Amino acid sequence: MKPTLLIVEDCEATRERLETAIVQGNQFRLIGSVGSCKSAATILQDRSPEVLLTDLDLPDGNGVELIEMLKLPNVRTKLAIVITIFGDEGHVIKALRAGASGYLLKDDDFIEINSAITQMLEGGSPISPSIARYLLKELSLATSAADDLEERLSKREHEILMLVSKGYTSKEIGGMLHVSFHTVNAHVKSIYKKLSVSNRAEAIYEATRKGII
Repeated sequence: MKPTLLIVEDCEATRERLETAIVQGNQFRLIGSVGSCKSAATILQDRSPEVLLTDLDLPDGNGVELIEMLKLPNVRTKLAIVITIFGDEGHVIKALRAGASGYLLKDDDFIEINSAITQMLEGGSPISPSIARYLLKELSLATSAADDLEERLSKREHEILMLVSKGYTSKEIGGMLHVSFHTVNAHVKSIYKKLSVSNRAEAIYEATRKGII
């Protein structure tokens, strides 16, 4: 059985090009090709194709809404590729956070869409080269920022932060490290300042998000 596919694209010419590439590729069974969120939502709920190929900017909504539908228990579709003209940070991050497994720009050669879908079905994440470069740059900047922050924390502060993340109180931490309650609190305040937070919960969240703990 060929994997089933739904195309969601409001531009008729673009939709026809995608349909032609899929049909000629003869690797997938196209069970729907529509131009609106409403029509796509009905197909996702009623027929649950294995793959959703969707644009983002649609007449009655956004493709991200369709991708988020894949989390619903009554929708068996679990894989989605975005194909769009939008390559900016906002669109990319929203789509990936919603659960998209791939992100392709429309200026790429559509004949490669079959390869991209196959790659995704095999566990890969097909992403246009320019989007991949952007994501690698963002990852590098985030890693660099985390490294800089970790370097700014003293060895003792990092030690205390680890204990705070495990739920110990300042008094308990003082006993473990053989320092006074006031010394621990002074270190905690310094950690808050460096992390730009105001309480323990925020400190733990930020430290985890930045990969410090």
